[in-house]
Amino acid sequence: MDIFEVIRKRGSVRWFKQDPIDDSTIMKILEAGIRAPTAMGMQQWFFVVVKDEKVREKVWKFLKKVHIFYYTRARVGSESFDQERMRKLQERLDKGMYRAPVYIAAYLHLGRRGLKDEYSEIEEMWGIESVSAAIENISLSAIALGLGTCWIGVVNFLEEEINEILKPPEGCKLIAILPLGFPLEPPKPKPRKGLEEVTKVI
Repeated sequence: MDIFEVIRKRGSVRWFKQDPIDDSTIMKILEAGIRAPTAMGMQQWFFVVVKDEKVREKVWKFLKKVHIFYYTRARVGSESFDQERMRKLQERLDKGMYRAPVYIAAYLHLGRRGLKDEYSEIEEMWGIESVSAAIENISLSAIALGLGTCWIGVVNFLEEEINEILKPPEGCKLIAILPLGFPLEPPKPKPRKGLEEVTKVI
């Protein structure tokens, strides 16, 4: 696939086969990740790759918990999230939604600084942009290799809990977790707004 075909085919995958992924494929995907643009050349990203079965189980249980938190407490309209919708969500989670053979946790690592302290907020924003670019590279390379993933940002709501499991280096801020695996079904990209709605040409 050329790059434009990969981009068109990218879609969030939430259901995965449990087939293992060989290490060379994981490394190839991460290598694509770190080829992303990086503010000031600082490369302020750090990745925790979860392959161990027991740790993966803990991550999956965490993802179930944080999604319930998101839908019932954090999201606009969560006060109207009724029992029937809760039952259906819980059922999908318990059946294996987001359970994957590999998880990649993407962190912003601000252990090395490029801007003076008075510009720390700008540096953090730039760092988040850099890690996000790496995540996009990871997502696209996964599609190119016949795999799938899903950019999960709701993990930010309960970051301390997942950090207890993953134990990232000090000074790391969690940006997202990506489950990685062979999709049970091909991803179905969702429609996007037309360019005329989101573009201004001067």
